[in-house]
Amino acid sequence: MICLLAASFIVWGCEKEELGDLNTKILDLGGEEIAPTETDIWLYNNFVKTYNMEVKYKWDQFELALNRTLVPVYEDKVIPIMNTIKETWIVPYEKVAGAAFIKKLSPKKFVLVGSPQYNNGTITLGEAEGGRKIVMYRLNWFTRTDASLIRAIMKTVHHEFGHTMHQTIMYPEEYMYITPAAYTSSWNNVSDMEAMKLGFISSYATASPDEDFVEMLSRIVVYGKEAFDQRVAEATSIYNNPSLNAGMTYDPGAALRQKEAILVSYLKQVWGVDLYDPSPGVKGLVTLVQEAISDISSN
Repeated sequence: MICLLAASFIVWGCEKEELGDLNTKILDLGGEEIAPTETDIWLYNNFVKTYNMEVKYKWDQFELALNRTLVPVYEDKVIPIMNTIKETWIVPYEKVAGAAFIKKLSPKKFVLVGSPQYNNGTITLGEAEGGRKIVMYRLNWFTRTDASLIRAIMKTVHHEFGHTMHQTIMYPEEYMYITPAAYTSSWNNVSDMEAMKLGFISSYATASPDEDFVEMLSRIVVYGKEAFDQRVAEATSIYNNPSLNAGMTYDPGAALRQKEAILVSYLKQVWGVDLYDPSPGVKGLVTLVQEAISDISSN
């Protein structure tokens, strides 16, 4: 027994010596001081100081789903991406609704991820948490000159910001009853053509009234009124064609116009935002976003 006790004291003594100075800073556990990079300084000046928005691009798995395989965003993509977001989302809203609008409603955190988030048969490109945090995926694909990719990224930003708006003040309840029977949890099995024939701007819009509403907002803003008008015209054309309208019980083009009218009214009456140009020489949100995307992708 005496030998065992002696041995235990010896082992404990060795372990204590190996610990060394307990005040020593341990790397990667928050003890080290890391000088801000050029990217950090730019983000602080353009987002933190101006809009009180944090932008996280350094890897933090706890900001993301633990059961997904994801990769960090390339640091050289961060400033171009966030500048694009600023010019095609923040600045247009500031111009139509004033600087206080974005500061009041903007999410307080952006999390940037390099890869998409793959699910069971679907891909997540962005998601919002309670209007306070937006996670953006697939950003390692970003190229300033690729207008179609910029539109895809910005569609996600405007989509998620649309959720922030209606979670703050709800859109009119009547919107939910324009195409109520067509909403489905299996939206990923609905083709874009089938969605159009049901009166939706996209297949994802069939997921729920909330997703329908923000899809209307984001797609009109990012792809333009002309693209929306073409979808309405095509939907009505199918409805009026006896060889194509089997099973259709209402004009989907008219349904899209009803949704558009409620969206326009909601933005103006609730937030003071003109979706379209309110008068000659005065630009609405759609025109400002379209011009910003064109300017960025052409330079």
